[in-house]
Amino acid sequence: MKKIICFPLFLLSLCAMLSASAQGTFRVLSYNILEGMVKDTTKGKTVFVEWVKARNPDVVALQECNGFTQKTLEELALSYGHPYAVIVKENGYPTGLTSRYPIADIRKVNESMTHGFIMARIEQYNIVVLHLNPHKHLKRRAEIAQVLKNVELQKDRKNWIMMGDFNSVSPLDKERIEKSGYIARQQAAAAKRPMLDNLVNGNAVDYQVQQHILDAGFTDAGHTYDAREKARTGKSIINTDTRIDYIYLSSDLAKKLAACSFIYDDFTATHSDHRPILLDLKK
Repeated sequence: MKKIICFPLFLLSLCAMLSASAQGTFRVLSYNILEGMVKDTTKGKTVFVEWVKARNPDVVALQECNGFTQKTLEELALSYGHPYAVIVKENGYPTGLTSRYPIADIRKVNESMTHGFIMARIEQYNIVVLHLNPHKHLKRRAEIAQVLKNVELQKDRKNWIMMGDFNSVSPLDKERIEKSGYIARQQAAAAKRPMLDNLVNGNAVDYQVQQHILDAGFTDAGHTYDAREKARTGKSIINTDTRIDYIYLSSDLAKKLAACSFIYDDFTATHSDHRPILLDLKK
């Protein structure tokens, strides 16, 4: 009976793989799914599954896989055509990674990290999935330094994709952030919850996390593609003044950036407080 149930899922995975190969691109989706996609109350998260299937990603980077175990994440991933999955831990707010291709060289780092991060290799790509501390800017600085040091220590310095919820803003967005009332909102939040420490000295935007990534030679895919689209169409793909979700590419992969979008649709408007990022790389 188990073989009969799993066979259609195997065919689904095989067809999706052949379809992705035919596209000539490698597609990545990064999404903070809000406490384990808590707002999809269907059995098996079928609304979420159908939404993922429609986008046909090769790799999905997940943040806030609350309530999932290695087994249940594997089951969810298989339902949208990904036979491979990794979760960084089985408590708290874990990061997760699913793929239509085998996941190799897996490293799960939880020490000195709030939510942990995953490093792995999928095909020719080196993948990092992270979720930085949401409450303390100094903790975020320490966490991103740890992530980047781990990347630096790897022999392969090419084909890196680093993505997730960075809980920090970029100096590349400085102009729109300064007009957005960001500092006042953070100060109001800290007044209600004194444990929050997201501003430098309580009155300045902390750009150091994102600057550290840029200084390490990574390219912000969303910002880069936004500039390309604004030059081409006059329209921005970014519909927020304060991004905290990013996909970063090593300089060699930045040259292969085919498309990048922040997904605004009926599903993402209601099922999470984050907007997913969809990225296509030329193979």
